[in-house]
Amino acid sequence: MSPREPRRPLEDMIGELVGAVSLPGRDPTTGLHASSVEFSLPVEMRVSGGPGGFTVHADMPATRTQTVFDMPVGRLNMRLTTLVTGQTP
Repeated sequence: MSPREPRRPLEDMIGELVGAVSLPGRDPTTGLHASSVEFSLPVEMRVSGGPGGFTVHADMPATRTQTVFDMPVGRLNMRLTTLVTGQTP
């Protein structure tokens, strides 16, 4: 990733991941109930400063292979779970 490549802010990347996952109730066809999902994704991150302060930019790696000239790739580990606020019988 070159410094000129646009990267989205980290919160946009997390929001997109959250929006792509739905944790519905029990599936009537299988009887399975998903209550959480975990991600462990490679990410390229940069911190940039501006008039409003610092911003963390992150995105998926631009390429699948890495050379000795590339910055190391980090990992984003995240767990999304459902929160039960009230149950009906």
